[in-house]
Amino acid sequence: MSQKKRHEVKGTCPQCACGSIYHLTAEEIEAKTIDKENVELTCPECAHVHQEQIKAVCPEFAKECHL
Repeated sequence: MSQKKRHEVKGTCPQCACGSIYHLTAEEIEAKTIDKENVELTCPECAHVHQEQIKAVCPEFAKECHL
């Protein structure tokens, strides 16, 4: 059984300024994608839901998907 590749997604909450790192598969990132450019993240500290540009928070995924 092969493991799916995980991408490092780094986000900063605009509500509490908490920096968080997520390790998500391509499918998980796509499920959180609002449109082709933004992804929805939930802060692990204050639970604030916010949007970040995929290119900014996960350049590796953006490069692989030609965003």
